[in-house]
Amino acid sequence: MKEKPLPARGILFGGLAVFVAAPALLLATGHDTIKPSADSDKALSLAGALIPALAGMLLIRGIPLHAPRLLPDATDRARLRKQATALVLIAFLWPLALFLVSAAGQQALVRDIWALAKPLVFLVLPLLFLRTRGEPDPFRLTWRPRQAWQWLAPIPAVLVFGWLSVLGPLAPPLPTSEDYPDPVYLAVGATLTFFTANVLEEVFFRGMLQTRLEALFGRWPGILLAALLFAWLHLPTHGQGSLPLTLGAIVAFQGFFGLFTGYLWSRYRNLWAPIAAHTAMNTVPLLLM
Repeated sequence: MKEKPLPARGILFGGLAVFVAAPALLLATGHDTIKPSADSDKALSLAGALIPALAGMLLIRGIPLHAPRLLPDATDRARLRKQATALVLIAFLWPLALFLVSAAGQQALVRDIWALAKPLVFLVLPLLFLRTRGEPDPFRLTWRPRQAWQWLAPIPAVLVFGWLSVLGPLAPPLPTSEDYPDPVYLAVGATLTFFTANVLEEVFFRGMLQTRLEALFGRWPGILLAALLFAWLHLPTHGQGSLPLTLGAIVAFQGFFGLFTGYLWSRYRNLWAPIAAHTAMNTVPLLLM
């Protein structure tokens, strides 16, 4: 077995430590329930955040037992490092900037630009950095996997995750018409969320960012780092009060979700699978009102 380089091992063990420490510290400090978002008045148990993701990951590992590695080889490591660095900086600096704006008392401004700026930050800007001259980019996204198993194998994990997250015994209560009294507002908001979160976040964090991190550091360091950056994305909008509590909550909630969708993408290389999981989390509860 080829030994991982030092940066990859640091990311692997550091990432694992964060994902173990966050829920452990939440439990140790009596925070066994968390708010899925800052504007939510419904609490979600910590187990309700972790168990669906972990159950889904077990199914991903087992179906099929043996799957080919579908990550292309990087022939130009220097270009790969530049691309990965640019994407990591986008994923880190944009949420940090919004968090600082929110901390300065401009929470309304952050809410107003949160979804509308995503296509620019997570699609247009990355595509500018990923432009290549000469040989084609081996990590260019494909939307139609060629092999049938790539479509069929993810189904059990996505269904089990969706059921546990939305209808399972630990799932939060479904939203009601009192939560969304204006059907037009609900329809517009759900549509905007579908494209800017369910689709666009998976395109950027899994399809663009994680793919290159995996090629650079290996599967699990890439998944862990991308999942942590995905959790970091929610820092400006998912505040829990104090900063330490917010950091622990976004790792336990969004971070573990990022591990699940990251493993979905890494094993099957079918972007529709993490998009379906994201839709189960964000949109299906609205359809069941």
